[in-house]
Amino acid sequence: MNGTHALKGISFQLLNVSACIDNNWNYPQVISPFSRIYLVKDGSGTIVHQHGKYQLAPGNLYIIPGFAFCNYSSDSFLDHYYVHFLHELPNAADIFQSISFKHQVKATRADFYLMQRLVELNPGRKLTQTDPKRYSKDAYIPYASTVSSGSSLADSIECYGIMLQLFSRFISTQKVEFNQPGLKTNNNISLAVNFIKKNLASQITISQLATECELSNDYFSKLFRATMGTGPIEYINKKRIEQAQLKLVMTNDRIETIALDIGIDNFSYFNRMFKRYSNITPHQYRIMHSLG
Repeated sequence: MNGTHALKGISFQLLNVSACIDNNWNYPQVISPFSRIYLVKDGSGTIVHQHGKYQLAPGNLYIIPGFAFCNYSSDSFLDHYYVHFLHELPNAADIFQSISFKHQVKATRADFYLMQRLVELNPGRKLTQTDPKRYSKDAYIPYASTVSSGSSLADSIECYGIMLQLFSRFISTQKVEFNQPGLKTNNNISLAVNFIKKNLASQITISQLATECELSNDYFSKLFRATMGTGPIEYINKKRIEQAQLKLVMTNDRIETIALDIGIDNFSYFNRMFKRYSNITPHQYRIMHSLG
């Protein structure tokens, strides 16, 4: 399967985009539930996350996957463009784990134009707080598609095209190697993934998923792992914790309520599972991303 077919149908939800000069770009222990692209114009800094340590320098593009544990630092200032966004593939694969990505690339002259154009197309999407632990709630509210609902169809298409171009910069120019089988097309597993999406707040069993796909439990489990690169229960748990992380920063709901909303009625179990995936408790996660 070639990369073009595998990435067909990717969607983006734009959260924030702007230019910024930050004189105190020092933010430790950040875990944001969205992905980011930075284009550095001037200044310097460092980003450390699970994929490596990157020195920020003028003329470079950087991408940070959502849910990655990061440390940001700068000894001087950072003049940069930023784009915050959500993305999704139709088959629910984790694109950052599925294909070869570079997390730092040299920007082209066109990239500077594209960033400026994206800012022009999306006025009012600048963050009121640059500290990622103190974003206002509206920072997490995506547009209906990629721009505000009042924008023209032409602007929406242009924004989508810009996001595709910027995102494409980070895909390895070598032959695409699929690190996980998650981008393989399988109609049976697509049915299961869609069922999980629609019923994440309910109790979901392997028997239910196998029945949905008209397969035996054992064969379904093997096929799911071969297709998605992980077992069905592990996949469900990961999606639930990702939803919990979003709710912890997007709402003021009680943590117990969030646990119920994502289909976990045992609060102690929810805490343990959240810490397993996030390395911190839900309460600590919310404090780290205080919406003050």
